[in-house]
Amino acid sequence: MKMDRRDFLRLSLGASTGLALTASGAGLAVAKPGPIDQRRVAANVQAIPRGARKGVGLALGDQQGIKQLDSLNVNWFYTWGADYPDVRLTPGFVPMIWGGGAVERGAVDDVVAELGTTHARELLGFNEPDHPEQSAMSVASAISYWPELMASGLRLGSPSPAKVNGTWLKQFMDQAAKKKLRVDFITMHSYPSPNSRAFLNSVQNLHNRYRKPIWITEFAVADWDATPGQPSRYSEQQVMAFMRETVAGLRRMPFVERFAWKTRAEGDPVMGKSALFHKDGSLTRVGQLYRSL
Repeated sequence: MKMDRRDFLRLSLGASTGLALTASGAGLAVAKPGPIDQRRVAANVQAIPRGARKGVGLALGDQQGIKQLDSLNVNWFYTWGADYPDVRLTPGFVPMIWGGGAVERGAVDDVVAELGTTHARELLGFNEPDHPEQSAMSVASAISYWPELMASGLRLGSPSPAKVNGTWLKQFMDQAAKKKLRVDFITMHSYPSPNSRAFLNSVQNLHNRYRKPIWITEFAVADWDATPGQPSRYSEQQVMAFMRETVAGLRRMPFVERFAWKTRAEGDPVMGKSALFHKDGSLTRVGQLYRSL
């Protein structure tokens, strides 16, 4: 029996990323956003760093998670949530509005209120809206909420669909352009076989399609045909070669601003070979390589 695709966020996100949408007879009931701070937008655009910056997504639920983040020597991180973790960390935090429920609970206002602490300049959009077990949003509902994200004044990353080449993102971007909604960079997820050339081509093709900067907010080698009885066919050596080649390739692409490796538990049959950490929180060989890059 094949494993369901990606269930690793549900428990860690908890109440901060609920999926509830409020409906009215004419459609979704969404509070009107406040005025956009155009000066903040301009300042954030001027502050775009040069060169792709290494990051990671981690749900920081305890001290071990904080130590894991510190061990990776990354430039930035995110948690799939809007709230800044109650710690003082060196790498830059990038907030995310995970789904429609987060907007309704005032997550965008929370992001703005914390800017004095986070100094965030970017805001990530909805997480895998085309996936029924993630934010599960229609294009219409995502578009209806987008002006509230724009009102933050932060640079906005597109929603990250599970299928980057599917129809969801194209329809969203087409609607955003039609309604003159701002999307400053495109975010993507990718869980391919260890074929670095094919992966880098997919990043190039995404840039060719939208002509915007690219962030790869989740990527790692995965074998989606794996099962507990027959785990990933890919070796640790293949994963490490893929990591070396793709990180080097992304850094040669002038339009790639950031990338973040995605980890799972070391024993996970689909992605365990891509794990950054052992069960005790120490770095695997893959994690040690990522730290060094």
